[in-house]
Amino acid sequence: MPKASKELLDAMNDALSEELSSTIQYLWQHVMARGLQSPAIADLFKETSMVEMDHAYKIAERIHLVGGTPTTAIGPIKVGGDLKRMLEEDLAAEKIAVKMYQDLVKLARAEGDVVTVRLAEDILRETEEHEHRLAAVLEKA
Repeated sequence: MPKASKELLDAMNDALSEELSSTIQYLWQHVMARGLQSPAIADLFKETSMVEMDHAYKIAERIHLVGGTPTTAIGPIKVGGDLKRMLEEDLAAEKIAVKMYQDLVKLARAEGDVVTVRLAEDILRETEEHEHRLAAVLEKA
């Protein structure tokens, strides 16, 4: 098993930290969702939280397999506000995550780590889906 560079491990740990915070943020939003449209949006928050948790698991596993130590650091978590504010903050975070995964794909590709490339591309695809879904919900709000 090839060892990843410090730069790649740091980038993967940054992604892991983001996924851990997203898991908690979406789960918190699921619990706190209130309002007329809250059942559908609460379900969206819960579903997205579970996907983010799966991303965190896969990234942590990959970090370990390439010789690193998965971080336990959790990125910032935004709490509070009404449903629209929650959705807006989530959309902004997903846009940042899309860029982060695009950069991770490039870095892993430059190092010739095709497994990490595939993993990052899969997560990038799902992150873009989250971004589009959130944008669509906000258009209706």
